[in-house]
Amino acid sequence: MNGEQQHATQRIAAVIGMFDGVHLGHRDLLRQLREAAAPRGLAPAVFTFPSHPLSIIRPEAAPALLSTPEEKLLRLTAEGIAPRDIEFLSFDDRLRHLTAREFISLLHHKYNVDYILRGFNNRFGTERDLSAEDYRAIAAAEDVTLSDALPYSIPSADGPQDVSSSLIRTALAGSDMPRAAILLGYPYEISGTIEPGKHLGATIGFPTANIAVAPSKLIPPQGVYACTAETDGASYPAVVNIGHCPTTGTLNGHPTIEAHLIGYSGQPLYGKTMQLRFHNLLRREQKFNSLHDLQSAIASDIEKAKNLIEMKI
Repeated sequence: MNGEQQHATQRIAAVIGMFDGVHLGHRDLLRQLREAAAPRGLAPAVFTFPSHPLSIIRPEAAPALLSTPEEKLLRLTAEGIAPRDIEFLSFDDRLRHLTAREFISLLHHKYNVDYILRGFNNRFGTERDLSAEDYRAIAAAEDVTLSDALPYSIPSADGPQDVSSSLIRTALAGSDMPRAAILLGYPYEISGTIEPGKHLGATIGFPTANIAVAPSKLIPPQGVYACTAETDGASYPAVVNIGHCPTTGTLNGHPTIEAHLIGYSGQPLYGKTMQLRFHNLLRREQKFNSLHDLQSAIASDIEKAKNLIEMKI
């Protein structure tokens, strides 16, 4: 979104936030935004960030991301936000030191924001003790209407459950892919470019594609997973190993992401993009006593993955 271009066309109703993962809570917030924007004759818009603000404030505390900027853009667009109305703000020293009033003024005058829907616990500006009433009064002084979104939760056995990016990261840290999928509203995904590997999988009858992923992306813990893989216009059930391949590889190298596409018998896909959707952890990575034992384990993994993915389809 270009502020000058936007000025000549449409006034804006905005939400502001990281929107990491664009999970169920984010999607409900966007629904509320669309419903608030329509009767006001405003275009719904999202102001977000390409990297986590903590990467500037306290880099050592910045979490790995559930979605890259490209993935976030696609998901926000799927929720009815026009690409031209998605603004990635650079969280630089200037922006981080703006007061709430200065930030709202910037949105109003540069981006034509007339209405702000403030998400649950969303804070902006250098002040840390502003109440909901304070935000509304500050916005009104800048001729901007501000309201607070209704809270969102999902049912669970223990009662209503909030949805947050932090909870999703916790689920992923425990390799609880079904739980992460419930909170996200879709299976957790990673994507990257297929690169040449050591070809060790092919030597034991299970060729794999090695995936290079953006450094900022959250990678699930080491283990063997049932996934769906999409590449070159086709979809396959897949067994994905994240780790060091201790039976055939080296424990001293960096962890790799290797996908065996069940049913694929074509040429290597080097240079292609592959997307992996994670459904279940099959087992933790382990070292086997022989290649025969490894082959037997992979064959078992493949059968389990096919059954799991057929159930989900």
